[in-house]
Amino acid sequence: MYLKKKGNILISTMIILSLMLMIGNFLFHMMKNNRELEVLYKLDSDIYDMNSNEENILSEFMKRLNENIDSVDDEKKEYFNEDFTENINGNILEYEKEDKKLYLVTTKGDNTSRKREIKYKIKNGKIILIPTYKFEEIENKSIENS
Repeated sequence: MYLKKKGNILISTMIILSLMLMIGNFLFHMMKNNRELEVLYKLDSDIYDMNSNEENILSEFMKRLNENIDSVDDEKKEYFNEDFTENINGNILEYEKEDKKLYLVTTKGDNTSRKREIKYKIKNGKIILIPTYKFEEIENKSIENS
């Protein structure tokens, strides 16, 4: 009887440990593939993965938008009432009225660009652009005539 009890406990313990291992493995893979939680496993970058060039471009676009807004009369100010595209040195900020979203497209080298979603706030008559972690890498393919 004593051996039978000990055998059941041993088998139960092995089953519980294997279930815990499977659940832990599943959670690890889920977190690794989730962009928000991926930062826990990458110590050298944050979830925004922004370089200083991208930050400078975003601040330039913010300055330009605020200058354009300041030149309009206060009574007629309407923020983001139509689609627009701004361009600074080949980097593009575009607004899509249907989606009510801003996108920043920056060139990151010879063959790659990055399209990042940007949130915006209007505070005290100034536009504040806030980068998000949602971005996609776009590979530019050049067509050569042979």
